[in-house]
Amino acid sequence: MTVSRDKFFSSDRRMKLGFWGLGRGMMFCRTCAKLGIDVVAGCDFNPHLRDHLKRTNPDAFVTDNYEEFLAQEFDGVLLATYCPAHADHAIACLEAGKHVLSEVTTFHTMAEGVRLVEAVEKSGLVYNLAENFPFSAPNMYIAKKWREGLFGDLMYAEYDYIHDLTQFCYMQTDGRPIGHGDTVHTWISWLDWHYYNTHSLGPLMYVTGTRPVRTVSLPGEQRLDGSLMTGPGGMGKVAPSLINMSNGAVVRNLMGSIASDGENRRFWGTRGYAEVVDDRVSLRLGAGGEGEKHEVVVDWDEFGEYAFRTGHAGGDFWALYFFARELIDGDPAPFDIYSASDCTIAGIMAFRSEMNGGNPYDIPDFRKPEAREPYRNDHAAPPRYDVEAGVFPKGADYELTKKFSITMRDLINYSRTYRAYRDWETVLEDMSDPAEAIPMIDRVINMLPRMQEVQKVAREMVNRYPESDGARVLGEMLALGDEEVTSKPAYMKKLKDERRKLSRRIVQIESDREKETERRKQPCKWKSPFVTTWQVSKLYRKQGDISKAKPVKLSQNRGWRSVTAKTSGSEESMLSVNSLYEMQDGVCYLANRFKVRKNGIWTLHLGHDGAVKLFVDGNSVMCVNERINPAYVDRSGVTVKLSRGTHEIVCALDTDAGLGWGIFFRFGVPKDERGKCVDPEFPVQIDF
Repeated sequence: MTVSRDKFFSSDRRMKLGFWGLGRGMMFCRTCAKLGIDVVAGCDFNPHLRDHLKRTNPDAFVTDNYEEFLAQEFDGVLLATYCPAHADHAIACLEAGKHVLSEVTTFHTMAEGVRLVEAVEKSGLVYNLAENFPFSAPNMYIAKKWREGLFGDLMYAEYDYIHDLTQFCYMQTDGRPIGHGDTVHTWISWLDWHYYNTHSLGPLMYVTGTRPVRTVSLPGEQRLDGSLMTGPGGMGKVAPSLINMSNGAVVRNLMGSIASDGENRRFWGTRGYAEVVDDRVSLRLGAGGEGEKHEVVVDWDEFGEYAFRTGHAGGDFWALYFFARELIDGDPAPFDIYSASDCTIAGIMAFRSEMNGGNPYDIPDFRKPEAREPYRNDHAAPPRYDVEAGVFPKGADYELTKKFSITMRDLINYSRTYRAYRDWETVLEDMSDPAEAIPMIDRVINMLPRMQEVQKVAREMVNRYPESDGARVLGEMLALGDEEVTSKPAYMKKLKDERRKLSRRIVQIESDREKETERRKQPCKWKSPFVTTWQVSKLYRKQGDISKAKPVKLSQNRGWRSVTAKTSGSEESMLSVNSLYEMQDGVCYLANRFKVRKNGIWTLHLGHDGAVKLFVDGNSVMCVNERINPAYVDRSGVTVKLSRGTHEIVCALDTDAGLGWGIFFRFGVPKDERGKCVDPEFPVQIDF
C-alpha cells in the first residue's frame, strides 16, 4: 500500500509505546516523534537514564520496576535491555499483553528460543526484531532489484559487520564508567561475536529473501590488545562463518573486533552482481564475469527524508516504522519471530561449530513445531565472565581499583591515538597526503599530559595486582602506547622536536614529488624505445594459420591508419587491436619505418597474446603460431643485423572474434659487429 509522505499509515490512530531499557531505547525518541508514536512509559535501573526520559517526556510514567512498567496502558514495548535477557523480557511483555519490538539478538539459548516462539504463537501478538542494518538506502535498493529478478538466483554473498567494541567492555554505552568501577560491562565483556550476528546475516536474508539452513565456522584464536576474554567467547576476536542458504547458495558472514571497522557487502547472483563499499553501490550486469560494471545512485523510495535524520543511517526509522505499520495496518514486517529465530540460531550454531573444530551444524526451522523438540531443554551457552567478582582479587584496595573502568576507557583511547600516529609515521613517504600526519601528532601532543596521568594510575594497578585480569588488559594497552617511552617527563619536548622535524620532512617529500612530476613531463630519451605509434591496416579474412601471412609494404593500399599505443610509465606501451576490431575475427598488419644512424646488431622484442609473424624490410624474421594469454613485454625476440639507413617493420597479427589481441614492440640495445654495445643514446629514430 502506498501512502503520502505526510501520512505514514492508513489509520489516524496513534500508537502508544513504552521503552524497557533507556540507554539504547532513548535513541528511538526522535523516530517516534517523526512517526507520531507517543512514548508514554519507561523502565531502567539507571537513575540518570530515567531522569533523561522524564526530562524529554514529562508526562511519561518512569520506573525501575518492570512489573509496574508493564502494568501501564500502552500498545507495545521497545525492548532494549541487556542482550542475554531479551527472551525472558520479551515473554514477560507478551504475557502482559504488549506487542514487542526487541533489540538484537532474539534469544541466547535454544531452549529460550523454543519458549519465545511458543509464547508469541500463544499470545497472538506482534513480535518484531529491531534489526536495523538491512534498511540502509543501498541495501533496500539492492533488495528491491533482487525481488524484481535483476540479479537472478543467489549464488554467493559476503557481508561484513566489523565493529571494535573493546572500549565498551569497560564502560557503559553512553561513555560512563561501569557501576562501581572495578569491574566490566554486564554482557559486552564476554558475549561471543557469533551471538551478535544479525547486523551482517540479517541484511543478507532481507536482500536475497533466503534463510540459513547450515553453517560452519573455524576457530580464530587471535585477539585485539585489551580484550578481556582469553578462552571461548568474547568480542575481541574475529567470527566468520560459511552458511548454506535455503536456495543452495553459500554466504560468508563476518563479524568481529579487528583492526578495521567496516560493512562491505558483495552479492553474486546468476545474472548480476552488486557491491557496496563505503555506501557506494556498484552493479555488474550481463550474466557473466565480464559484464558491464557501473556505479549507481540509490535512495529510499519513500520516507527517505524522515529516515535520513534518524539513527544508524536510517535503519532505526525503518525498524520502528515496519513494527508500527504491522500494528496499525496489519502489513507484516520483515523480521517476525521466525525470521528472527533463523538469524539468531545461525549464530548459536556457528559458535558450536567453532568450538567443535569446524564441524557443520544444521539450522532448525522453528516454524515447524517438530523442529523445536530436540532443543526444548538445550541450555548450552558461551561461558560468562564473572562480572560481580570483578577483574581484581578479593580484598583489593578499592580506592585504587575503583578507577579501573575509567582508566581502561581512557587508556584505550590514548594508546590507540598514539599508535595511529607512530605507525603512520613509519610509512610517511608512502602516504598520498603526508601532511595528514600533522594533526595526528598534534592530537598526541595535546593528550600527552592526561595520557601520562592515566599511565601512572594504570601502572600502579598492574604492579599491585600483577596476576589479575585487570593487570593483563591494562598492561596490553600500556605496551601499545609505548609506556616506557611516552610516560617519561622529557617525552613532551622530544615529541615537539619531532613535530618540527616532521614538518620539514613533509615539505621535502612534497618537493621531491613535485620534481618527479615535472621530470615525468619532460620528453624521454629512450635507451630501449618502444614503438608508440603504429600504422594499422584494415582487417583481412584469415587464410589458414599466421605462417601463411605474406609481407606487405606501407606503400601498398592496405587501408592504413595511424593509431597511438597506450603508454604505461616511461618504458611500456601496448596497442590493443581489440579496441579497433572488437568482436571480429581476422588478420591485421601493423607497420612502421625507422632510421638507423650506425650499423649494428639489433634485438627486436615483441609482447603478444595472439599468433604473430614479424617482417623486417620484407623478410620474415620470426613467427609464433599460437595464442598465449596474456600479453606481456618481451614474450618473444629476434636478433637482426641492420645497416645505417631506413628500415621497415611489419607485424602480421592474428585476432579472434570476441577477444582481440594486444602487442608490445621495442628495440633491444644494439651491438656492433664484434658484439660490443654501441652509442648509449641509442642511434634510432622512429618516424611514426
